[in-house]
Amino acid sequence: MALNLFLFTILFTSVILNATACYIILLKIKKKEITHLFITSISLTNMLESIVGFIPQITTSENFLLERTPLCISSGFAVFGCAITSITHITALSFMRTIVMKYPFFYYKTCKKMWVKATLIAMCYFYGFSWATFPLIGWSKYELDLDKKRCSLDWKLTQSDSASYFLTILIFCNLLPAIVISTTLYTSRKIISKRNAREDCQNHQASLDILENDYLNVCLLSTATFFFIWTPYAVIGVLTILKIVIPTQLVTAGAMFAKLSTITNVVINCFIVKSFKNQLLELRLIQYIRNINKKISAVHPYHDSTLN
Repeated sequence: MALNLFLFTILFTSVILNATACYIILLKIKKKEITHLFITSISLTNMLESIVGFIPQITTSENFLLERTPLCISSGFAVFGCAITSITHITALSFMRTIVMKYPFFYYKTCKKMWVKATLIAMCYFYGFSWATFPLIGWSKYELDLDKKRCSLDWKLTQSDSASYFLTILIFCNLLPAIVISTTLYTSRKIISKRNAREDCQNHQASLDILENDYLNVCLLSTATFFFIWTPYAVIGVLTILKIVIPTQLVTAGAMFAKLSTITNVVINCFIVKSFKNQLLELRLIQYIRNINKKISAVHPYHDSTLN
């Protein structure tokens, strides 16, 4: 019961936040850069991952979850595909933010083209769901998780080639994105440090208008969150490859941490950026809530003398 309540809370929060991000980007922001389209795509992927992954687990009975059914396998495929797709989006977005800072003129000249934007996003989906397809065609398989609460990968190694599959996805879907995100963060910080050392730094930044501070904050938080969210599953993968018995508590914790990524992605990429927050404050619902708070404050004014 407590687990279902936790899942429902994540599902509700994820859908609201990601839907809000999509609404603001698609309908409120007139100038849609490649970053905006990437964030929209990430939000749509996170919503799909939440709905397809959480609803079957919340609504089905415990006896149903003890069986490996087509619904269970489909849910595992969709969740895993969306998770890798989101990781790929974040990795590509971190790389592009560095390109913006290091080669701004190349970015504005090349990445403005719609076919470039569409191709990059399509490649992220292709990469993510390609890895999710392999277990369906024989390289490993989808199986009940060790805690029997969801359909996941073959952590028990019941199929002989599952270990090689885990090693491959650990390298290409965890270590490689971590290296790229960390490298782009280091490069971004180095670029900004060099520019801050120049005498004409302010004029240079104003003319390019690339929002370096926001980009750096986003890259920093993306890197920290990536390691925080995906380390449990990386540990599970290493233990599986080494054929060490995996505690069910670690499996449950890894799954819960991974589900939190559907919330942290949109918070980091949208809600800490000043331009996005300004658009958020202009929403009618937010203005209505702020007006109510003002009326309450007017009825019950705050007196400093009360504290004294």
